[in-house]
Amino acid sequence: MPIARTLALVRPLLLAAALLAAGAARAHAVTVSPTAVFIDARSPTATLTLYNNGTTPEEVEISFGFGYPSSNDQGVLQVQIADTAAAGEPSIAAYLRAFPRRLQLQPGQRQTLRVLVQAPAGLGNGEYWGRVLVRSRGGQPPIESTQGQVHVALNVETVVATAVLYRKGPVTTGAAVRAASATFVGDSVRFTVDLDRQGNAVYLGRVQARVKDAGGRVVAQAEDALALYRSLRRRFVIAVPAGGARTGWTVEYTVDTERPDLPPEGPLKTAPVTGSVAVR
Repeated sequence: MPIARTLALVRPLLLAAALLAAGAARAHAVTVSPTAVFIDARSPTATLTLYNNGTTPEEVEISFGFGYPSSNDQGVLQVQIADTAAAGEPSIAAYLRAFPRRLQLQPGQRQTLRVLVQAPAGLGNGEYWGRVLVRSRGGQPPIESTQGQVHVALNVETVVATAVLYRKGPVTTGAAVRAASATFVGDSVRFTVDLDRQGNAVYLGRVQARVKDAGGRVVAQAEDALALYRSLRRRFVIAVPAGGARTGWTVEYTVDTERPDLPPEGPLKTAPVTGSVAVR
């Protein structure tokens, strides 16, 4: 989820397979940039830019939530966003404000959205998380279709969830590799790495994996963005050249804080984490 990738949810009111293609055509009419904002207690505001790249007006409503990326045993990422956070979570959702909260975007129109954190005076030092939820609904009537005696109407709503990271006082971060493994699977190498965040702030960066043969030659590689809020499993299936001897192969990996897709002041810089694992 570049994401730190942005989460987009399509919520149809009434869904029929025959109308999926029509609904997808306008599923991302409103774009939001940047994909994350970073707010400091000394200057508790930031801005987002909304843009309607569709051909019809969009009704936009702003709300807030809490959630961050997690993964299952297979390394599949997911972000579950709730209106409120569980006890003990470093949530800033209740203190987020946005101006304006409701607006209409005409085709080709841009709108600046101001995001404000109204944190209580007694909030402790550290980093706090939230999500700005940008809901957009098309200005056109519902998409309708009749098949036999079944009449279907489809209203499509999209939700783009942008991460907000609020920092007060000293914050630090780091990434530690708890375990790593690599296995041949057909004409691919499956590389799995388990990561733990260190410090009191999110680790934003990337994971790079380079597959090397017995002679040390790089035969394949992969890279993906990383948003490490707690612990995370990342898995890569990397296609490699078919045939030839496959003994003595390794995967060299690097975890660093390079994220050119985010504002320069966003990711906290730390030394890269590197390692190597034999391919079984």
